[in-house]
Formats: sequence, structure tokens, C-alpha cells
Amino acid sequence: MIRFEELQMRIMDAAKNYLDVYDMSTYIEQYSLNKESKLLMTLPEIKPPYPISATVSFSYDAHQTSSSFLYDEEDQNSDEFENMVEIEFVINLPFIEGYNHISELFEEIVNEYPELDMVLVKKEFIGKDLMEGEEYEIAYSYPASQEELKDLQFYEEIFFELSNILRTIYERTRFYIDMSWYSAEDETF
Repeated sequence: MIRFEELQMRIMDAAKNYLDVYDMSTYIEQYSLNKESKLLMTLPEIKPPYPISATVSFSYDAHQTSSSFLYDEEDQNSDEFENMVEIEFVINLPFIEGYNHISELFEEIVNEYPELDMVLVKKEFIGKDLMEGEEYEIAYSYPASQEELKDLQFYEEIFFELSNILRTIYERTRFYIDMSWYSAEDETF
């Protein structure tokens, strides 16, 4: 089993070729020693606050964590299913007041990447002014075998794909982002 830290660094290195990684965290569950890694990223041309971003995460359960300590490339006796790692992607769509083209945008992305089995997640919230609002996310994942995790080209492909998806979303919503996100900043000065 590939080491947790090695997988984390491979993901980070490949992501940095296409995106701006602005946060990385590792969580270790105190009693079970399960580990989870999260990386937050956006397009390089987007500046804070990030209206569009992606979270890439994966986790190892206690068995995978202990197997990764004993990593040996020659050992092929373990069960392949136990060595699968699911790399999860969540794209945070920009919150744009009055923008009602999310479904069309999602359909365009799904049609362009039908193999990804994407899901559109809608989150409803009540803001500080007690007005109801909605946030949207696009989620998908890659179940990766140990062979794929050893292949550096695998990482390049998934992050090239992610950067293209983010760029498509940004290009379709850029005008609305500029109007709602940055005009509010201009009014405060």
C-alpha cells in the first residue's frame, strides 16, 4: 500500500501544475488512527476571496494506515479492494445572488465529462440577515487502485481535468462573479 504521506505529496505536486493550492490539512482520528487529507485549490488567476474552489480529499482507515507503514512494492499478496483509495472532489460553485443557470451549467459539465458520474449538491442556509440562500457543489470521485496510485500520469490527468472543469465554470459565471462579488467590495471603500 502506498504511504499516506507519499500519496498526499503526489496529489499536491500534480495539483500545483494546474491549480493554486492554498490550504492543506491532515486529520488523524485519535482512537482509530484513521487519516484524512484535504487540499483546497482554485484557478491561479483567481484572488481571495475565492468565489470558486475545489476540495480534494482522501482517507485511509486504520488498516490502510498500518499497511502503508509496511509498504513494500514487491508484496502483491494483499486484497486489491482493501488497497483501493477513493479520491473525492468537491467543486464549490460561486454564490451569486440572482443567478439561476446552475442546472444548465451542471448539464454542460456532465455532458463534457460523462465518465465522472457527477452529482449536484444543493445546500440551503439562512444568512445573517435572515434571508434564505442556496449554495451548490459538484461532487465526484475516483476509486484508484494501487497501480493507478503509482502512476504519476494518473495524477496529471485528474488535475488537468479538474482545472478544465473549474475554468469552464469560471468562464460561464465570471461576469456574474464580477458584478456581485467585486462590486460589493467597491461599495465599501
